[in-house]
Amino acid sequence: MRFRKNFAVLMLIVLISTLFLSTQCKGNIKNVESKKEGETVHVSKSAFDYNKMIGRGINMGNALEAPFEGAWGVTIEDEYFKLIKERGFDSVRIPVRWSAHVSEEPPYKINEDFLNRVKHVVDEALKNNLTVIINTHHFEELYADPDKNGPILIEIWRQVAEFFKDYPDNLFFEIYNEPAQNLTAEKWNELYPKVLEVIRKTNPTRIVIIDVPNWAHYSAIRSLKLVDDKNIIVSFHYYEPFNFTHQGAEWVTPRLPVGVEWKGEEWEVNTIRNHFKYVSDWAKKNNVPVFLGEFGAYSKADMNSRVRWTETVRKIAEEFGFSYAYWEFCAGFGIYDRWSQKWIEPLATSVVGR
Repeated sequence: MRFRKNFAVLMLIVLISTLFLSTQCKGNIKNVESKKEGETVHVSKSAFDYNKMIGRGINMGNALEAPFEGAWGVTIEDEYFKLIKERGFDSVRIPVRWSAHVSEEPPYKINEDFLNRVKHVVDEALKNNLTVIINTHHFEELYADPDKNGPILIEIWRQVAEFFKDYPDNLFFEIYNEPAQNLTAEKWNELYPKVLEVIRKTNPTRIVIIDVPNWAHYSAIRSLKLVDDKNIIVSFHYYEPFNFTHQGAEWVTPRLPVGVEWKGEEWEVNTIRNHFKYVSDWAKKNNVPVFLGEFGAYSKADMNSRVRWTETVRKIAEEFGFSYAYWEFCAGFGIYDRWSQKWIEPLATSVVGR
């Protein structure tokens, strides 16, 4: 009897243990499933991954980088971002003239209304699942005297970085557009790390884009000295041959004659490829991704040449793994007619590739 009783107790213990373990296993499986289904899994991205998020981009030019929005004929409308996304673009670059909207004395406070206007534009772009780049553009005083005005750039970015610090990681910062003139390579290599240091205090991992010196010209890429930061992307701009892309441009002195064609002959294509290879070789050596931040041909050039050139530049950029942003959406270089509310074809297709 004692044996049977002990055996019965033993079996009961085994049964209870089995049921308990089964319940625990099911619970664990459920927890794993709930994590997969309901919780955000944070996967570490590299700067190269983020560069792919830029992908095919477009510049929202002649708007917020004008002396005031609308001064150059362009006001950014909310619906533009839906159109851009539907046309196949992945990103927008938003040039901003912060320097026209800051106080004259320290701490160089940004006008609140203007800051909120930039916020609204950024928000609308993000709502349409676009990666967004905001920069500092047309800070003319910085070109003239970087020693005097460099501290203003630092304070601008201190405020912008603080304001946007809680934004998602598909908002990127670009410190300054096309450093040049008295903002030499030497001065730029001194200034941009100071700005980056300020940004990193509130945005430790956000992607920051660094332009190449000398108007972001491809040939100046080797004069850029990189800092030790894994979350940066290097940017250059491409408008070669300049007498083709800027023919008839009213702001170029002396004005370049019109009628220059770009036929896409083998030597012309190879010239572009060699220029891009020069950039790519340096980037590979320094293990940094590349963003072609601007390229485009002015509307005074004939349409067939513009299409050939644009398509060629875009394809070669893709060939080298560069992300890109065409200059620009709806002004003198534009691919969208805001009056007829139609894309300018076949130019738009040459930019986006479809």
